Amino acid sequence: MIFDTNILIYADRGVLSAKELIMNTQQRSISAVTYMEYVPFCRNKHELFVFEKMLKALQFTIHEIDHAISYRARQLIHQFAFSHGMEMGDALIAATALAHKELLCTSNSKHFGQINGLIIDQYLPDA
Repeated sequence: MIFDTNILIYADRGVLSAKELIMNTQQRSISAVTYMEYVPFCRNKHELFVFEKMLKALQFTIHEIDHAISYRARQLIHQFAFSHGMEMGDALIAATALAHKELLCTSNSKHFGQINGLIIDQYLPDA
């Protein structure tokens, strides 16, 4: 399962169900984009160290962006930028999930629901 950035942020903010979801998933991955989106949420180098330690300890795979992912993301932007407000980060994350044939876990299904072939696991945070 590939996790959208918002799932990691919920877990970092102490949302128990997000932490449990991550812990109970056997094969965890993120897009390189998620890494780049998450790092600015770290307030200092120690928090970045803790984030990277967590990725390593939980054996997250970080999928790099290659030509095929870039090309597919450009197609998604072309197709959905005006109709659905598709932005670069979401297009790259979706293209990564499609390229690796992984389920995408996100709390923002409205950003991804229109993409044919993308399988979404809708996460609803605790109240």
